[in-house]
Amino acid sequence: MLDESWLIALTSLDSSSEDLVESYDFSKEKSSILAKFDFNDAFELGSLARSLAQEAFPGKPVVIDISQPNGHGLFRAVADNGSSLDNDFWVERKKRTAMRFNCSSYFMGLKLRDSKKSPEDKYFVDSKDYAFYGGALPIFLDATEFPVACITVSGLKPYEDHWLAVQCLNEFMATKTEKDLGLD
Repeated sequence: MLDESWLIALTSLDSSSEDLVESYDFSKEKSSILAKFDFNDAFELGSLARSLAQEAFPGKPVVIDISQPNGHGLFRAVADNGSSLDNDFWVERKKRTAMRFNCSSYFMGLKLRDSKKSPEDKYFVDSKDYAFYGGALPIFLDATEFPVACITVSGLKPYEDHWLAVQCLNEFMATKTEKDLGLD
């Protein structure tokens, strides 16, 4: 499971990106793995994300997207009225970052900020195509070392987008574990 205590530090004004990067256990992103992830799971995760967005951020036009690495969309929804085409561009750029680097777009943003370089200089990517802000989180299976999908959230502050994606994946994983063990 992803470390929620680290997410709390994201909102701390006393935390530098260097402190956050050093304290963040990147391996936890890849340990957040599922036994399987199919179309029904994508719908369930996306629906959970929409419900959590409506509950935690009422009235906010949060866009939720779940896609495969090849771009095939598995789920797409908006939590409330007011989203724009700009949100869609942010979703694509964040998702592209998470899928290319196999980690959250927020973590990549912290690393980039720490380097004091542009995306072009640090990673040889165009900042028009990649966004190094919170909201995109790759989804891994236990049998793979690469992501099979990505949940992306846009419409909030970067740390809130990241928090929502992490919270949803954690809750989804907990329900899957309960179902797998017959505890539901």
